[in-house]
Amino acid sequence: MKTISIKRQLLLVLVLSISLVSFSQDQSPPSLKGKNIVYVYGGWQGHKPTESVDLMVPKLRAEGAYVKVFDTLSVYTDEKLMAETDLIIQVWTMGKITKEQFRGLEKAVMNGTGFSGWHGGMGDAFRDNLKYQFMVGGQFVSHPGGNIDHSIKILDQTDHITKGLNDFDLKKTEQYYMLIDPNIKVLAISEFDRESYQKPGKPENKVTGSTMPVVWKKHYGKGRIFYSSIGHKLTDFDVPEVMTMQMRGFRWAAEGKYMKKETTITPGYK
Repeated sequence: MKTISIKRQLLLVLVLSISLVSFSQDQSPPSLKGKNIVYVYGGWQGHKPTESVDLMVPKLRAEGAYVKVFDTLSVYTDEKLMAETDLIIQVWTMGKITKEQFRGLEKAVMNGTGFSGWHGGMGDAFRDNLKYQFMVGGQFVSHPGGNIDHSIKILDQTDHITKGLNDFDLKKTEQYYMLIDPNIKVLAISEFDRESYQKPGKPENKVTGSTMPVVWKKHYGKGRIFYSSIGHKLTDFDVPEVMTMQMRGFRWAAEGKYMKKETTITPGYK
């Protein structure tokens, strides 16, 4: 009967321990505990960026995140802070971002910092910066019909962000029509299924029959991007599914420096 030397036994234990640690890290769910978050708000006030701070920041801190709040885009030029940040949450509709500010934001994301937001605070910002739109994966162009009732369909129930969630309805809020990167991983959609979306006194550009991505994720460099177009009104987050997806999206996006890169390219056209 062969015996294994003590040195070899120790080596086997070490390899097994490393494998178990690696497995547990890969399998552990995303978390905001201990994460450094920069929360940037401003721009057009119709989307209530200031009020969003009171809604979201306490929830982030309650999960153990360290959150720094800024009402200026100049924070993106702080190279040291950006390098230390795990997640940037942006609530800034329209406005302009300087070359230096965007360069700082893009560098941080490329190096693994997550970038996330919702509705116009991320998907209708900096309309003249095409590189920014490329990074986000989509850009607002219209909300046919204005504030209307519409349904959200969960497209992927295997993803951690949408797992266990069912389709749900939204009341009297904007249904975003966007220009979309066909390579994003779409998690939820909405369908333009009304007979007409014409507003009184205005000609109609037909969108009936269209299917539009609503919630998605993607990678940009080493960074993780999570976006949801829901949230024209902060009361949209009173719908449990909306808040659940948003918080799960924050957690996922904050892990770019710590978890393996996923396959998120899912081309819509072949």
